[in-house]
Amino acid sequence: MAALQQRGHKWRAKVRVPASIRGAGEPEHVYRTLTATDRRSATIEADLWEVLLKAEWAERSGRAAAPKAALRSLYEQLRAEAASGVYQLHGGGVLMPELAGIDHELNKLEDATDGRDLSPLEEARVAALQDAAAQLQRKPIAVRPELEPTFAETAADYLAAWKVKPGLRKSNTEQQKKATFALFAGFFGERPMRDVRRQDAASFADQMRRLDPMWARSSSARNLPWLELVRRFGGRDAGLSDATMNRHMTTLQEAWRWAEERGRCEGINPFAGHRRRLKPGVNVHGYLPWESDDLAKLFDPPPARQDVTEIMLVGLFTGLRLDEIASLTFGQIKNAEEVSFIQVADAKTPAGRRQVPIHNKLLWLSRREGPANARVWPGFNPEGPGKKAGADAGREFSRFKSGRGFTDRRQTFHSFRKNVTQIFERNGIPENEAAQILGHERGFTYSRYSPHGITLARKAEIVALIAYPGVVLPEP
Repeated sequence: MAALQQRGHKWRAKVRVPASIRGAGEPEHVYRTLTATDRRSATIEADLWEVLLKAEWAERSGRAAAPKAALRSLYEQLRAEAASGVYQLHGGGVLMPELAGIDHELNKLEDATDGRDLSPLEEARVAALQDAAAQLQRKPIAVRPELEPTFAETAADYLAAWKVKPGLRKSNTEQQKKATFALFAGFFGERPMRDVRRQDAASFADQMRRLDPMWARSSSARNLPWLELVRRFGGRDAGLSDATMNRHMTTLQEAWRWAEERGRCEGINPFAGHRRRLKPGVNVHGYLPWESDDLAKLFDPPPARQDVTEIMLVGLFTGLRLDEIASLTFGQIKNAEEVSFIQVADAKTPAGRRQVPIHNKLLWLSRREGPANARVWPGFNPEGPGKKAGADAGREFSRFKSGRGFTDRRQTFHSFRKNVTQIFERNGIPENEAAQILGHERGFTYSRYSPHGITLARKAEIVALIAYPGVVLPEP
């Protein structure tokens, strides 16, 4: 960014010259006295000058033409300046000084080029001045395909706007969106969003549906070019799930709508119509609770890692989610009304913020002590935007259960939560009461007319019902 210096009533801009451009003995910085008299106008003028310099340096280097982003930035800033009346020419019966000034600038460019072909940089300047003149005369302005952002650039702009939405929590959603955009950009190339057609979206969806569901587990695969990714991981008979495909196509559909509102594309959304309805038992297969024989196999012998053993037991007797357990701090273990409980505070929804009594089989947990902000199980590395430990804990459990012969994707750590839910249902616990322990949303009537919910003592009675008869469990 150009540095501004005020000297009396004038402003001067300073820009560092890249080492690759500087010759021997040439200065490290270049300076320019600006015509603007206030800081805001000086900033705009300095930015435009810097963009112009960078584009010229790129061309002068001989290694590449001016980057498209630099040309577009030059076009946008120069057009805005010209339309605001920076270039004015008075006298001689001129009716519109702004238009006269633009014509004068175009004539200067024509004289400077002397009939030769224009460079991309010069073409961008001409386009900016011509479109500024059309804007002043309220004439329609044609799209300039050579200056439009690529799909990847538009997706990045959309993501930047999405990230500042109020109320967003740190999660892996941003990473998922980035992955979707990277995949489509690899498929579509350096073309603008406007060029995406329904057949492009359909072809992308068809190829994505046949990708190996485990392809992203390979860190190297995430950086493969699209054709190589499809060659190595595509063409599978059982590919990505409908739920995963829905997430990809919905993300692209939202980006198109955002771009359309900003004039970067138009017409029927090409990403619409690819969402498949999810039907339990057909294309959605939920998690399965662990059977008694499965639990015996998991815990006999218990995992070699003590922390893995302990989080499994907590899952079995609380129904907490994996990340809620792996991220648990000593300060969340509390006691009130003669009941020891876990205070879940960092949840995606208000319903997730709750008090879960500690089962008698977990009394060892209530006796643990440490600094309030310290995690009970520090061996799980915090990862991702929210610095959560659940991902690392999940990988450790997956390795362990695979080693015990459990390969069904419906049997995961989340299955412990299914066990607790099943026990509540078989004991006739009302759904409204179970929801306050599991962290589900309650029905409208209960949440409206009984906002404080059931007592902690009642929650303890419900949690005490959790039992696994016939299964020998370790005691930490």
